[in-house]
Amino acid sequence: MSISERVKQKRTDLRLTQSELAKRVGISQQSLQKIEDGRTQNPRKLLNLAKALDCDAEWLLLGTTNEVRENTSHYINDDQASQPFKNDLRPIITAQQAAQWPNIGELESLELKHLEVPDTVSATAFWLKVIGDNMMSSSGISVPEGYFILVEPALTANSGDLIVAKLADSKDVTFKKFVVDAGRTYLTPLNSNYRPIEVANDLQIVGVVTQARIMF
Repeated sequence: MSISERVKQKRTDLRLTQSELAKRVGISQQSLQKIEDGRTQNPRKLLNLAKALDCDAEWLLLGTTNEVRENTSHYINDDQASQPFKNDLRPIITAQQAAQWPNIGELESLELKHLEVPDTVSATAFWLKVIGDNMMSSSGISVPEGYFILVEPALTANSGDLIVAKLADSKDVTFKKFVVDAGRTYLTPLNSNYRPIEVANDLQIVGVVTQARIMF
């Protein structure tokens, strides 16, 4: 079943017209029509659409409730009972703050919100909210907009890892897949609609992404 079929199925189950659902999501009826007829595979307002349809965003996009999938990975589904979160917290910071992390002053003075983490993460780890759809994919690993990613500065990035990095000409950070190929370094979106960016080998890597969570 495709995303278009899942959206139409849930809308029908809820007895909503396209016009009614589009209004709840905050999009035009024409935009919803494009989703239902398969012309739009990665809706920009996926979280709004999932909330309006009373379903999980990951299921709506991919037909599964696993939040991040990889065959051999340290990425963890938030619902996995085998990896319970401990009563330990790390701050949610902005992309601008991440570009200066951890040199942004005393955390206590910033009044930051926090999320739980496993007790194995370092003291410098932090959470970052995903903005944009460049890491959302219709297959394989997918991290949709609105998810929170746990960034671990203590880990060394290997080719194939998802990372948060700072580009030399930017005041904030970017979330991409780290790829080293034939001596060249790339930041690669998971969304095939975006092109990889070739960067300098001495790219400033802020940290490796180890988890992704959705918070409603």
